[in-house]
Amino acid sequence: MLENSKILIDLNSCSKCGACVDECSYLYIESDKLHITKDADEYCIECGKCVAVCPENAITLKNYENEILRDVPTKDKLPSFDSLGNLFQVRRSRRQFEKTSVPRELIEKILNVAGRYSATPWNQQQVHFTVVQNREVLKKLSDEATNQVKNLVKTFEDPQGRRTLENSFPPELIKTIEEVVPAFKIYLNWINKGREVWRRDSEIIIIHSPKNALLPLESCALAACQIMLAAETLGLGTCSLGYITYFFNNFRSVAKIVKLPLKHIVGYTLAVGFPKAKYLRIPARKPLKVKWF
Repeated sequence: MLENSKILIDLNSCSKCGACVDECSYLYIESDKLHITKDADEYCIECGKCVAVCPENAITLKNYENEILRDVPTKDKLPSFDSLGNLFQVRRSRRQFEKTSVPRELIEKILNVAGRYSATPWNQQQVHFTVVQNREVLKKLSDEATNQVKNLVKTFEDPQGRRTLENSFPPELIKTIEEVVPAFKIYLNWINKGREVWRRDSEIIIIHSPKNALLPLESCALAACQIMLAAETLGLGTCSLGYITYFFNNFRSVAKIVKLPLKHIVGYTLAVGFPKAKYLRIPARKPLKVKWF
C-alpha cells in the first residue's frame, strides 16, 4: 500500500498507467514505482480526480472511503445540448406560487445533487443550506424585514437621522439607500394592503457560506444556478430574493430568526414552490454580447 493522511493506493492493483499522474501534480512515477509527493499531505484538496481516472480502481480518498462511487454515465444517459438548451430557456423567475407546501424529500433531492455537486474553489465544499418551510417562521422573517425597512426609511427621511447615517456609513452605501428608499416606500404600501413582497409568499432556500471561505458569494451563486435548473425539472419554480439576502447579511435580527451562523455570509436566497402561472412561450432576449480575440 502507498498512503499519506489523505490518499490510499493499492499498489498491487496499480498498473502504473500514469493516468493519475497526468491528472494530479502530487503523484509521480519514478523507477517504475508510483509515489506521492511530500507536500500532498498539505496541499491535496481531495478533488477525487485521481480516483475517477484510475482504470484499476486502486485509489481511495480516506475521508470518503465508505462512499459508494457511481460509474460515470454513458453519453446516451446525459441530456443532449438541445434538451439542456430547452431547460435553460424555459426557466423563469417565478413570483406566484401555490399554497401547497413542497415535500421535504423533493427539496432534499435537489440539494443533494444540484447543491452538493456545485463547483467550489479548491474543492472546499463550504456551501451550506437553510430551508425554511414553517409558515410561522416565514411570517416572522417577513415581519422583521418590514420592521427594519420601516425604521430605515423613517431614519433616512428625518434630517437628523440622515446625518447620523451619513456619519456612520460610507458614501456609496448612503447612495444605495437613497436609490432604494422610493421602492421601499412602494413595498411598504403594498404590505399595508396585505401583500407579501420580501419572499413572494413562498418557502425559501438560504444559501450561505463561512465568510473566510474562498469566494463564498460566487460559490453560493453557482449552487443557486444549479438548484434553479434542477427545480424546473421537478415541476417547481424559483425566484432570486435579493432584498431578503441583503437583510440576512445586514440585519442580525432577521438572521437570528433562522439561526444563521454569525460568521457566515448569505450569498443567495431562493423562493421555491409550485408555480401558479403556466407560460406558453419563451420571451425574447437581447442579442448575445461577446468579443472574440
